Amino acid sequence: MIDYVRGTLTEKEPAVVTIEAHGIGYEIIIPLSTYERLPASGAEVKLYTHYHVREDTQKLYGFLTKTERELFRQLIGVSSIGPKTAVGILSKISVDELAKCIALGDPSRLTKIPGIGAKIAQRLIMELRGKITATRSGPSAAVAAPGAEVTSSDTGAEAFEALLSLGYNDKQVAKAIERVRQTITESEQDIQVEEWIKKALQVI
Repeated sequence: MIDYVRGTLTEKEPAVVTIEAHGIGYEIIIPLSTYERLPASGAEVKLYTHYHVREDTQKLYGFLTKTERELFRQLIGVSSIGPKTAVGILSKISVDELAKCIALGDPSRLTKIPGIGAKIAQRLIMELRGKITATRSGPSAAVAAPGAEVTSSDTGAEAFEALLSLGYNDKQVAKAIERVRQTITESEQDIQVEEWIKKALQVI
């Protein structure tokens, strides 16, 4: 198992890069989310990798963070989702946005991703609910182990839905919920939905 590759970024394109390490050039498939954060060619880079083997092919997939790699692995564990589709999903939607769609059971954003129809979107929601949670501080998401308990993310998602029902638009609510997440202390992680709403209304 190759956990990561660290070396010189010799070539980069939106879908694939080449990293040279100890005289070997590794061709690594990447999502657009990773490409957009890569340094210039010639710089040193480290990508966390997933080695995918099938009867007719062997491919290496790379990600800038372990979180993205774990989400990729969660995605390819869903029925009918292969590595190509998983990379496509990560290229078109942020980890936090995906977590929000799944938490709210809302397939509308997912069906806008090329190759994701209504049935696959519903399957993603059904099989990943409770496994992916949005973070309180940062652009990526924490990927929970199957069966792990989700606390602040679930209540935050409920607060998000409640505020939408009050007439606020999704951009206002998303911004407010994120600000609340950033201010919650460790001792407040289990606050109730009503408290989330109260705090969010203070910053909308």
